[in-house]
Amino acid sequence: MKRSVFWALVRKDLYLMRGIIIMMIVVGLVAFFVTGFGNVGLAIGGLVFLTANIAGGIFMAMGMLIGERKEMARAFALSLPISGHGYDRAKLTAGYLAYLIPWVLITGVVLWEFLRPHSGAQRGMVVYAVILQGFALAMYSVLLAALFGVTSDGMGALVIIGSNILFSLFMMKLNQPEIAGPLRTDHIAWTPFAQRMLIGELIAIALSAAIALFVMSRRRDHI
Repeated sequence: MKRSVFWALVRKDLYLMRGIIIMMIVVGLVAFFVTGFGNVGLAIGGLVFLTANIAGGIFMAMGMLIGERKEMARAFALSLPISGHGYDRAKLTAGYLAYLIPWVLITGVVLWEFLRPHSGAQRGMVVYAVILQGFALAMYSVLLAALFGVTSDGMGALVIIGSNILFSLFMMKLNQPEIAGPLRTDHIAWTPFAQRMLIGELIAIALSAAIALFVMSRRRDHI
């Protein structure tokens, strides 16, 4: 019974997030298509592409965690035959699945475009795309874990502001000529910076999930 309730709660959150999921997919793919139309298209499409990835993740995490607390939906869900810890695990599972659905699709399309023969794209940008999308996923993981631990709207707002500042600093670093230059070629080259960033992103994702699970295990008040 508890297992069926667990997956019913996951499916419920995915259903509620369907609008954001579809928006992220459609806007992300259209924006990536626009980047192929010269420098203006690259600037506009790139900005919209990043917005779809980052803002979509923020709205998703806020809707599933902060929004639910405001609507007191959590109190009702805990009346179901599932423990508080089980309910929290269902939220974490739904949180990752909801973001990974558009993330995997968009990342796959971007990599396919860079790798397919005669696309005219620079193959070296595969590394750039992997690092960028990896950072977006890592930032979402950190945001999700942080929102599991905060209990007030003010703290949640500070977490979101901090995430946006961190992403802005990351983009400034990634687009430095000495960082992005070696990646804008026809050859895939995993530079030392790219390797360190990818390892750091994977560690951030794993640690975020572990911290969220730890916070859940220590929580006593699940309302």
